Amino acid sequence: MPPAQRPPKKPSKPQQAAAVRPSERKIFQPLDRIALLAHQLRTPLSTINALAQGMMRRAEKMSADDVRHRAERIWRSSLRLDELIEMILSYTRASAGGMLLNPSEFNPEALILRACREQNSHEPERPFDIDISELPEAIVGDPILLEQALVIVLSNAMKYSEAGQPITVTSYALDDCIVITVKDEGIGISDRDLPFLMQPFFRGQNAKQLPGTGLGLSLAWHILKLHGGGLDIDSVEGHGTSVTLTIPEKNITGAVGAL
Repeated sequence: MPPAQRPPKKPSKPQQAAAVRPSERKIFQPLDRIALLAHQLRTPLSTINALAQGMMRRAEKMSADDVRHRAERIWRSSLRLDELIEMILSYTRASAGGMLLNPSEFNPEALILRACREQNSHEPERPFDIDISELPEAIVGDPILLEQALVIVLSNAMKYSEAGQPITVTSYALDDCIVITVKDEGIGISDRDLPFLMQPFFRGQNAKQLPGTGLGLSLAWHILKLHGGGLDIDSVEGHGTSVTLTIPEKNITGAVGAL
């Protein structure tokens, strides 16, 4: 008689991943955000590191043009790194309720032109179309924070559009407020993402492959709210974005707020 055969083993059930408890989610979310910030900081640091090492190895063979080209790339990467660090520090102050206004009189036209000139210097070939009409000679607010908010919006307009596409900046006075609109012709924002853009760390589906922390618009919105103003976004995916900053002509409250 043939030997008795053992019954075939039942296939083992695939192991299921352990469910994440709500308390653990609270831990993972900040860790994910820290990882995101670390990744964003690493990118310009890696560029600086690689370019500097290349210059050290090839110093004797490099022409003056090569040195200038590499030095410019190092400089631009350092600017990006500085921008990220300032963004993180500002967000930290705002979320802890430690962002205070330091109001003073300033010329709004000069502030707008300075911010546009600074951003345009990063991409000299980028067309900037600036239309400023009849702004008051002076308004009261925190010029450093307001310029930071405008730079965030300008930087986003450049980041999410092709280098040859123009940035249009218009500004005018309306009902004791200054209105500044920054318009680009870039990738735009989908309808499903628009309601969440002011949330810290949120990034649109079509922007996740591009560098960014998701903090910028949240911080700019907070700065405008501290001034009693606002930030509004109008966008069509694939057809560009228009961001409007509304700034009261006078804000001397030194308001405090938290994200």
